[in-house]
Amino acid sequence: MTDEKVPGALDRMIVREDVLQICYWFQGEGFGDAFTPQAVMPFLQSDPDMVEIVMEELAAEGTLARDGNTYRFSEGGKRKAGVMFYESFTEFQQGTHGECNAGCCDGDEVCDHEHHHHH
Repeated sequence: MTDEKVPGALDRMIVREDVLQICYWFQGEGFGDAFTPQAVMPFLQSDPDMVEIVMEELAAEGTLARDGNTYRFSEGGKRKAGVMFYESFTEFQQGTHGECNAGCCDGDEVCDHEHHHHH
């Protein structure tokens, strides 16, 4: 292992969020709740080594639980991934029309202030 392959911390952060969102989506689509780097690779724009490094890190910090050759979500990990997934998904949906970017809705779909106590 030469270390020129070791990615920077920022790259890893980005891939880590991608991996979590893909795993969350993967599970939500009914593809199963065990993930391998190979299974999520096709959905990611990073190389397999990177994905393996990141999944190992996520397992080490307890976001994913390692199970033999596969990974699955820990309790908190799935919640965390879900939050990321919906945040980026709603950003993605709001990206085209800017009326929600004024910060009036804090990521809620409803832009009127009455609905905030539903959290």
